Amino acid sequence: MEKIEPKSIYIVSTPIGNLEDISFRAIHILKQVDLILCEDTRVSKTLFRYYDIQTPYQSYHEHTSQAETQLIIDKITSGQSVAIISDAGTPLISDPGYELIQLASENDIRLIPIGGTSAVLNALVASKLPPYPFYFGGFFPKKESKQQVMLQHIKSLEATIIFYESPTRIKKTLKIMYQILGARSVTLAREITKKFETFYYGNLEDTEAMNIQEKGEYVILIHGVKYDEKPLDQEVFHKYEKLLKEGFNKNEAMKMIAHEYKQSKNTVYAFLKTKGDNDAK
Repeated sequence: MEKIEPKSIYIVSTPIGNLEDISFRAIHILKQVDLILCEDTRVSKTLFRYYDIQTPYQSYHEHTSQAETQLIIDKITSGQSVAIISDAGTPLISDPGYELIQLASENDIRLIPIGGTSAVLNALVASKLPPYPFYFGGFFPKKESKQQVMLQHIKSLEATIIFYESPTRIKKTLKIMYQILGARSVTLAREITKKFETFYYGNLEDTEAMNIQEKGEYVILIHGVKYDEKPLDQEVFHKYEKLLKEGFNKNEAMKMIAHEYKQSKNTVYAFLKTKGDNDAK
């Protein structure tokens, strides 16, 4: 079996739901290192009991102080080996740990990633959307002002867009995504690898018909701008007003703009509506 490296940090991926989604190597590492850092020890105990892992452990999360982090670094530089795990999936991917890794790099501590499952990748490969390139934005912002800035920033990406979201905010989030991104294909992955794993496939304009349950954590995946599409921009409003002045009705004007930008009329409508033309349709 693999010999444990002293003065090192093992970044170990753990299951995101199904406890059997973990590698033999990960189990071996967790049993052999000197210390395991857990995001929440209460959650990690379930995994430890399942695989009879008796290694000493302690909590390490976003509220861990700099002094405590430095004590961990001191243990490693003195010769100990440490593994860091999150509650589920791959550490650092929207989970705590980056500050420790930064400090470790400043102290020439070796970093050893131990691969495994990740909600992002599991959702992506079953999403029916282009698997690459993709953009992962972590947890979707909670404040509406930040949401709009984020979506405006990424709306022109030629990549599948991925966010995490909680069940209590999922419907509201999808609504603002439709308002800004328009009628794009969307996949919702819920409770991945767990008993009630569910995938929803559809379009952002039709999410109300998806019967979305407000239970379990969600991964949202949205189709990026298609290569033959032209991103909607401020010029759309000038073109729209000009067409109206020329005598075209609103429906005709939107169809003409949609044809020029190679977008759907619904996408143009949603774009105009976010800017105040509530009677666009």
